[in-house]
Amino acid sequence: MDANCAKQLHDVSHEDSCNENIVLEEGELSEDSTISDADFELSGINSEKLQHILDKSFSLDDELLDTPLLTFDYKLPPKNENLESGVDFSSPISCKEKNLCSILRRGSCFENKSNTSLNSCNSSSRRVSFPSDDSELASYLYPEDDQQTGMDMKSSDEVLEVYENSCKHHKTIELDIIKNQIAEIKNNINHSATFNLCSINLTNDVNETLEDLLKVTNFQKITLSDCKFTSDTISEFLDMLEYYESTRELEVSVQFESNEAWQSFCNACMNLDKLEVISFKGVNINEEYMRKLLHAVKINSKITTLKFDGCDLDMVPSFYLVDSLKTNTTLRELYLPSSKLYSREAQCLGSFLQVNMHLNVLDISNNFIGDRGLDSLARGLVKQNVPGSGLSVLIVFNNQLTEKSGPVINNIIKCCKNLHTLNVGYNNLTDQVLMDVKDGLTETHSLEGLGLQCTLLTCKGIFSLAEAIEENKSLLKINLKGNKAIQVYGLERLCNALTNSRVIKIEIDDVNRSCSDPSGYVQLVKRLNAICTVNKSFATDNNRDEELNNISRVVSRKVSLSCEPRFLIPDVKQILQSPIQLSTISPSTPKSRFQIISVPENSPRSFSRFKVTPVISPSPEDDDIQNRFANVRSSVSSNESMDSLMAQPDLVGTDCE
Repeated sequence: MDANCAKQLHDVSHEDSCNENIVLEEGELSEDSTISDADFELSGINSEKLQHILDKSFSLDDELLDTPLLTFDYKLPPKNENLESGVDFSSPISCKEKNLCSILRRGSCFENKSNTSLNSCNSSSRRVSFPSDDSELASYLYPEDDQQTGMDMKSSDEVLEVYENSCKHHKTIELDIIKNQIAEIKNNINHSATFNLCSINLTNDVNETLEDLLKVTNFQKITLSDCKFTSDTISEFLDMLEYYESTRELEVSVQFESNEAWQSFCNACMNLDKLEVISFKGVNINEEYMRKLLHAVKINSKITTLKFDGCDLDMVPSFYLVDSLKTNTTLRELYLPSSKLYSREAQCLGSFLQVNMHLNVLDISNNFIGDRGLDSLARGLVKQNVPGSGLSVLIVFNNQLTEKSGPVINNIIKCCKNLHTLNVGYNNLTDQVLMDVKDGLTETHSLEGLGLQCTLLTCKGIFSLAEAIEENKSLLKINLKGNKAIQVYGLERLCNALTNSRVIKIEIDDVNRSCSDPSGYVQLVKRLNAICTVNKSFATDNNRDEELNNISRVVSRKVSLSCEPRFLIPDVKQILQSPIQLSTISPSTPKSRFQIISVPENSPRSFSRFKVTPVISPSPEDDDIQNRFANVRSSVSSNESMDSLMAQPDLVGTDCE
């Protein structure tokens, strides 16, 4: 063997010894970090690949190693996780993968089976990159719009194709109610479409198809109405809404029978980042459920609106809803129509408004608060005397209010410096209320909308209203529909007043057959609309910037002044079956001490065709029944009478402080 061959063999042996030292050092490091060779073999890395990683890894200077990168946080996967895919150091970081993996037990039909492993999702969702310049900081970059990165713009036909393919894959029936709504989708990624799940059986397979639909589109409003589900299927559906951030408003018209289903609903409301409105219709909510719901509202600061339309709320021993919302600073709108509110609940609302200045809209229409309840509500409203803070919309139509509430309404208009819309329609206010609120309408600088629909107004009240709007500089919209007693000369006075006002809209009946001059009435209505059109042109030019700067005023413009009353119908069968009611309405019950009977024509000594005879006095039992119900009559509300209201004059009006 020559000298050159011997030298080459010596170099090779020296290189092998160096490599063995490197491997031994790595083995010592592995022992310290509790990772053995067997663990590497289980994770899919053999010795050759480990040697390849050690040979091809990049190196850093010692100076850089002395200063750790504190601004970068990257967690290594568990030791049993497949590390074969490695880490991509060239791609940018993204917080959400392009094709979302299914969150249900079974995979979606649109997922690639080769990419369903967990490491593929993790590798595509989080990637490491180092800046080229040493002065730059390594950081985690979030995309500006998560929905835009997770969804592509699709037409309604493409979304429909996604749903049909999903139904074929999961072997479920294509529901026409869903297909018809998909056909109306114009933009699938801007939270503009509505999705109504009405009378649908939410099974596991239906949830799979709905998930594929939620992957490619989102909605402004999702409604659950008369749906059939179990605790597991409703939990899966709510988890999907939370995961895909699919809606801004949730409307529920079904009853959650189990506590687990309600807890899942509250958890979804708590974690939905896009959710802004929670609405219930005809749902029974007890105190335990209400506590969980209000906790979710407190945690999720994005929720600004709560609606309870026709709901049976648990109000014993106190109105827990408003009592818990006193310290809430994020809620802006509270709707409680047809919720069986009485004067006691109105008192709770008054104490709530006295300490909470963040609520902008309050709707308590179609309830029974009465004059006493409105006065209790006003005690808190008059404290909101700071412009730009407090309630801006108050809706109390169809609440059994009478003309006794005139001074209270006047104080509300004068003292609430941020009130822009007041709707008191469908109440027996009469002309006296307009006479009482005349001073308030003259002094207010914030009220823009006034609802007086079906309030028993005549020309006398219209004259008072005309005098007020001539001096008012804020009123823009007035609703006078349903007041059939308004005559032609009342409309003429109103037309003259509108020429000196800022009113841009008068809602009034186009035709009034009760008027003495129907044709003249129609002509004056056209004249009213023409004057409002002229006023609107001036208002658009002069107040556009002011309107955009005042958020509460813009909100009040969206609230309609038209009323939709709901009246409770008593049970006629129960009234007829009551023995007391039958005795009081019996035709044999005497109404006087005497009765008149006819006299036969052939009766002797008869100078008249009628004869007056005394009535036999009733038995003591009948007297007891009559005395017991002698003072029963209509009252202001279900639990207060008019006499009790008049006995306390300090409750009729509340002065501003």
